[in-house]
Amino acid sequence: MNKKEKEKEKEKEKEKENSNINKTYFAILDKIIAERKAQGVTQMDICNYLGIGENGYFKVEKGTTKLDLLRLLNILEFLKISPSTFFKEFK
Repeated sequence: MNKKEKEKEKEKEKEKENSNINKTYFAILDKIIAERKAQGVTQMDICNYLGIGENGYFKVEKGTTKLDLLRLLNILEFLKISPSTFFKEFK
């Protein structure tokens, strides 16, 4: 395999990894939404807790604004879910 072929192979592997990461990312968002709704918590409740606007949080849940780790931990704290419990089903 020449250098160009090796680079293409690496590119394909990276795309595959990104695809799996995106699937996991959106599964995390879906789980946050499901947990929020199961507890009867509105988006506005979480917005007020996080100190952000409703539109900002809506974009987080839809995946158009990236969810950072600190915000995720704050959401889990508000929902009274430990990170280990939340991520138990993720591999």
